[in-house]
Amino acid sequence: MFTFKDFFSELYEVANEKQMLLEYDCYRLIPGTNNSYREDRINSSSKTIKHSHVYARPKGKGRQLYAVNYDGSGHDGSRGTLMPQSHADYFRSRGYDILKNNMIECINIKELDGSAHEILFG
Repeated sequence: MFTFKDFFSELYEVANEKQMLLEYDCYRLIPGTNNSYREDRINSSSKTIKHSHVYARPKGKGRQLYAVNYDGSGHDGSRGTLMPQSHADYFRSRGYDILKNNMIECINIKELDGSAHEILFG
């Protein structure tokens, strides 16, 4: 028969193992770098598309460097951010539509036909 202390100890160990697995599964390293990322899936209730958050250090530690949507647009205010070449190449290999200049855009320029839009650079 288990005592409450035994039960709590076992419960704590299981929770610790799950947390370790969650951290391992949740954050992955970008190959050739010390930067980690977390990929979030489509969420219909918040109307977000598949996107990744990139962090300065492994396991999601350090500051968030940027977040990029699957279509190459910025997420969480990351538009106009220049991605390092290794990051851009990696996300392209995962199917992300990153522009050739590695810039995270706020709109998909490919969708503009030019007749009804004016693009201003300042």
